[in-house]
Amino acid sequence: LSTRERMTQISERMRNESFIEFTPLFNKEEGKIGVVVTFLAILELLKDSLIEIVQSEEFGPIHIKGIEETH
Repeated sequence: LSTRERMTQISERMRNESFIEFTPLFNKEEGKIGVVVTFLAILELLKDSLIEIVQSEEFGPIHIKGIEETH
């Protein structure tokens, strides 16, 4: 598993959906290593200002939102 590949997968999914729920991004079949790789990919996308993490209420579902580029 590659963090860069997972970042690309998440970015491609963001092109089709404005909000992605956080938990379905994790694949149980990949085990702990998959969780770590996915979480690192999310953190890298957040660090690069390509996504936002949104939670509308306390203890509510977490969503990933793509940030539109303006040039």
